[in-house]
Amino acid sequence: MFIRVKKIKGHSYAYLVENSWNNKKARQKVKQYLGRIYEPEKVNTVSFEEFYKLPKDYKKTVSALMEWVLLQHGFVKDQLVQKKWIYQHGKIVGDPDTFKITSGKNNVTLKINEGYMNEYTLKEIMNIDIKKQEQHEAGTMLAKAFISAGIPIPHEAFIEIFQKVYK
Repeated sequence: MFIRVKKIKGHSYAYLVENSWNNKKARQKVKQYLGRIYEPEKVNTVSFEEFYKLPKDYKKTVSALMEWVLLQHGFVKDQLVQKKWIYQHGKIVGDPDTFKITSGKNNVTLKINEGYMNEYTLKEIMNIDIKKQEQHEAGTMLAKAFISAGIPIPHEAFIEIFQKVYK
């Protein structure tokens, strides 16, 4: 499966698409709508080490990485709900506890770095099962999951995370 971007009336929207083959022809089926795409610019260059010490828990580590990327792209902590991050005066909300990015009640996608951060790509990181893979292949799969979610994971953090997931 992969993310397909469609432009409709000047706005970009993300869809999760699956390929299948019938009679030597490729067919694509939309599996899930991932929301309108927003492209926040990088406005902050704080390093991950300055921002956060790696927690022992895998979920908290992924949440911290999500927060770090949101901070780099102009999101600020919500004054009322400290665990949520807001952008454009609350128009877009990132919630590291649920791994959702929303605008109102609608899910949205952030085009960040080389990837797309949304509920689907973040949950793919959380649900990745690499234990049955060879170490090199497992590392590649984990790295691709972070890249596809737009998270440029620091080397030291990646090694620690890999060790937590690949036991």
